[in-house]
Amino acid sequence: MPKKIRLGLIGCGGNMRGAHVPRIQEDRYVSIGCVADPVEEQANQLMERYGKQVPYYADFEQMIRSEDLDAIFISSPHSMHYEQARLALNRELHVLVEKPLTISSRHTKALIALAEKKSRFLQVSYQRNYYAEHTYARELIRKGVIGELRGMVSYVTQNWGGIRGWRLDPELAGGGMFMDTGSHLVASTLWMTGLEPVEVSAFMDNADKKVDINAVVNIKFKGGAVGTLNTFGNTLVHDERIAIHGSKGCIVFHLHQWRVRDVLVNNEPMQIPARIRETSPDKAFFKWIRSGGKGYETPDFALQVARVSEAAYKSVEARKSVKVAR
Repeated sequence: MPKKIRLGLIGCGGNMRGAHVPRIQEDRYVSIGCVADPVEEQANQLMERYGKQVPYYADFEQMIRSEDLDAIFISSPHSMHYEQARLALNRELHVLVEKPLTISSRHTKALIALAEKKSRFLQVSYQRNYYAEHTYARELIRKGVIGELRGMVSYVTQNWGGIRGWRLDPELAGGGMFMDTGSHLVASTLWMTGLEPVEVSAFMDNADKKVDINAVVNIKFKGGAVGTLNTFGNTLVHDERIAIHGSKGCIVFHLHQWRVRDVLVNNEPMQIPARIRETSPDKAFFKWIRSGGKGYETPDFALQVARVSEAAYKSVEARKSVKVAR
């Protein structure tokens, strides 16, 4: 029988209810033991979706200190991730955090070090890194199939016209679309390529909002590769492309309406081996806990994401290119 896992959830909004709760329910040996959210109605909606009443806390600290748990899921405003994850790790709990891990490279580095010190698993919920296409592309790049990396161009579009709430509050969100939806793009690109950013030059447009809606972020990488990571938030629908070019070839992704439409390797459709199976951050997280960490990788790429995001906002403020913090 698989090890039973008891979770505490922090943040009961639409993402936790619509994405994580169904994945939790797929594993009958994982249970939601308690939830925390400052808005009780959000918690009630989550429990209705889960089909079971569990202890509710308005204060996440009280929940973590009071309950007997194995792990914590965090889906709260970005600026709260660090404090919540740090407390959970210090209480010897495994932690899964919605993207981004934190809005600060210093805090991201600190959480990774703390998780290692406590021998706990720290997961960032970037779904694309568990798609079969992205997993296989990473393998091909590591094997040198497209040669030495020379450049990449990535963009994601979305309609932020209907966005409401904390995502438009710079204090809570830490940024706009580039920090939010754009984080997925940055993470998947850097995770697949392994590129290390060293310098960033960015332009952002808030489109009459308090946070960025459109962004063009130019990057120089260690080893000489260059690229752009762009977000456009006043478009009609989601569209996403990643083109990775090397000295021997290229890999090009197209996602549309949140689905992978096609992936080309040197202009031919990607042929994914049967041994590579699509999974999810949640399933991987549960597997690590049960196996003692088999297949676990320290989320160092999340630190690169934080460094790029941090440098992009600094570049906009300074109106010049900036070196990436180490």
